[in-house]
Amino acid sequence: GGWIMMLYAVLHHRLLNRKFFVSRKIVATFAIPSLLAAYLVIFGIIALLMRTFSLEMDFVVKWLLIASGIITAMALAFSRKIRRRIHFYISTHFYVNKYEYRDEWLALSEELQGALSEKEVVNALHKVLSESLYTNGIYIWLGNPDKGYTLFSTPDNPGEPGCLPAPRRAGTEKKVSDFSAGLSDLQKKHFQIHTTITIDDPLVPYLQSHPFFDLNEKDPDTAWHGVHQTDGKLFTALELKLLSPVTAGNQLIGLIGLGPEYTGGQYGHDDFDLLTVLGSQTASALLAVQMADKLAHARERQAWNRLSAFVLHDIKNAATMLSMLRENAPEHIHEPEFQQDMLELVDDALRRMGRVEQRLLTLKDEITPRFEDIELCSALHTCCRQMQVKLPGVNIELHCTGELPVKSDRELLFSILENILLNGFQAGGNSIHLNVNKDTARKQIEVEISDNGEGIAEELLPHALFEPFKTLKKVGSGIGLWQVQRMVTSLGGSISAANNPAGGARFTIILPGG
Repeated sequence: GGWIMMLYAVLHHRLLNRKFFVSRKIVATFAIPSLLAAYLVIFGIIALLMRTFSLEMDFVVKWLLIASGIITAMALAFSRKIRRRIHFYISTHFYVNKYEYRDEWLALSEELQGALSEKEVVNALHKVLSESLYTNGIYIWLGNPDKGYTLFSTPDNPGEPGCLPAPRRAGTEKKVSDFSAGLSDLQKKHFQIHTTITIDDPLVPYLQSHPFFDLNEKDPDTAWHGVHQTDGKLFTALELKLLSPVTAGNQLIGLIGLGPEYTGGQYGHDDFDLLTVLGSQTASALLAVQMADKLAHARERQAWNRLSAFVLHDIKNAATMLSMLRENAPEHIHEPEFQQDMLELVDDALRRMGRVEQRLLTLKDEITPRFEDIELCSALHTCCRQMQVKLPGVNIELHCTGELPVKSDRELLFSILENILLNGFQAGGNSIHLNVNKDTARKQIEVEISDNGEGIAEELLPHALFEPFKTLKKVGSGIGLWQVQRMVTSLGGSISAANNPAGGARFTIILPGG
């Protein structure tokens, strides 16, 4: 009697959901085997009793019972709908709440891991809803109040934007574009109404101020009647019974529509609470995906802007050389030496324009130099002589004695010096000194470049001037010294900058030496 009373207390007062909690998943898992075991036990007891009292079970009855048990076992094993009905019965009769919110929240969290697009987020939500709710009709719209909402997921096409399930009588699954191919304009418009919810639809402000829209609302207000009158065709066509918002704060990101429960029950506060929890979690994931997408587009635009800046920088340097050539041409055009220098400068400008495509490779994370054995003093003398022709108003002095064999890239060295010398010239310097010293102990070569220009703004020292787009010059892209630093680094060296005590800027380049 005591066991019977305890069992009655558990069943009647739903103690499984109190201090002693047993997961409904565990109960549902053992319920089906328990039912089969009970069936077999009862069948065995009946057979034992009939044998004890020398009674014979009719052959047909015996095999009918066996066949019934086999069919029932197969139905329970292969029919998800029957298992879900058993789960529903257990949840609504032995537990206070219809759902285990913690389990559903964790399930959605697991599904959202690694979701990088709106489609993946919606697929995760659709999967968890289909495994939690007792309905086959799940519809999800995505959008915003400014542009409206588009049907993004349906029972037959989860995660497929702009799709509708095929009509039930057809028994097929098609996208609305395929299904509506042979329809009239009026019919197409009718189906289009169901795929989009416009910004002027009263359903939008209703769900912004209400936690759900229940078609079976017992005490509807004026706003409810307005929605029902406007969207009646939508509810009828998709057999919707409940709509819930997907919100993050006050921002309505999407809508969840549910068809009727196949258990015959009606939606209640347990369903509303579950949709609120999962909808809020999904909204956060959607916002994260959308922000990541916006950030990716912003980076693409930044890359294009940077690309344009690099191209303009190379073209500007070539144009500066040609402009200075044009200014000096009227006075020195008749000098044979000037004519030779002019041809060399034009050839250099043409080569520079041809290298614009190669210069764009500086957008990548690394620069690959072409190392060769060169004599540094000779290479620097050649570079200074060419720059002296390009900058006739600037006195360039190089102090480099002896032979300094190094393994480096001649073109990169020329580009490094050209950028620094041009910076000195544009800063008002008319005298530039280059001093080259070798540190045998450290196996390094130090190249110090000083000018008598305006110097470097203190806010850019010591490192800011080497960052991209950092410049205080009225005319300048702010990428020249950034390129210089990257080129020096690719050669295995380093560069630093400072101001001279007497005025002007000083750049110190450290290169690996033999």
